[in-house]
Amino acid sequence: MPKISAASVVEHREAVLAALVNGTKAILLSDGDRKLTAASVAAEAGIARNSIYRYVSSVDDLVDMVVARGFTEWAQRVAADVEAAPDARAAVVAYVRSNLELAASGEHTLQSSLSGAKISESARDRIVELHQQISAVLHDAVGQLDSRQPELIVSAIESLVGASLNKVGPDQSSDQVIEFMCRATEAIVDAG
Repeated sequence: MPKISAASVVEHREAVLAALVNGTKAILLSDGDRKLTAASVAAEAGIARNSIYRYVSSVDDLVDMVVARGFTEWAQRVAADVEAAPDARAAVVAYVRSNLELAASGEHTLQSSLSGAKISESARDRIVELHQQISAVLHDAVGQLDSRQPELIVSAIESLVGASLNKVGPDQSSDQVIEFMCRATEAIVDAG
């Protein structure tokens, strides 16, 4: 029986799987400096290459896990920020602020790197599904407004967020951009 580095086999397995997922994420964020292979992930996680296959059937499984974790955490954070808003107008602004603050923290770097990465069809499908979940949060918030043109507001806000994501990041001065876009969101809501 192999040695484990935790109080139980289950805890050991969870720790190794977490190290594999974190290693996969680190490689994906390396701007193509390192190729995503079983060997590179194993080295990053500090385990033998063939040990990966005790935890997943392929490197694609690890990418799927990175995608699921990253987008799920993003969607949960945006939903929580919107839910905490005191009214519908503030909820729409919270949607924009939350997305841009997450992007400014560097979280969008991973999502951007996935667009050029070779990932499985299931991972791509999961990305679409999770984007739809995030979009549903905006649709719900706009639906609470007393607006004559909710679909135009949604389109404008989605465009505003999409265009702003590349203007914020950990290496950029993002505060001004975020504040400007939040004021623009208020104007869009007020115009609708």
